[in-house]
Amino acid sequence: MPNTKTIAGSAIVALDKTPLLGGEGREGLAHLGGNASVTTGVLLQGHPGLASGATPAAGDAGWVTLLSGAANLGPVVEVADLPKFVKLGAAATGPITLEGVQ
Repeated sequence: MPNTKTIAGSAIVALDKTPLLGGEGREGLAHLGGNASVTTGVLLQGHPGLASGATPAAGDAGWVTLLSGAANLGPVVEVADLPKFVKLGAAATGPITLEGVQ
């Protein structure tokens, strides 16, 4: 049974279980659902985590783009080097489910 996490709404999700354990060079598959039709903008953002181990705030400067919308984006996209935390980007129109791969 694959390890999956669904990122929805404004939730900040910790990738804290193998094989979705972020910060370890892990890779994942992003099942985009309705987001596959988004052609511009940030769909998924990641954060390496804070030195304190706390969950970063939504406005923290450490958030980076992991996945952007593009023309002809498929329904499943590989994301390399998953960070410790993820959240939806502003262009996301619905949930994204990450599936861990090893």
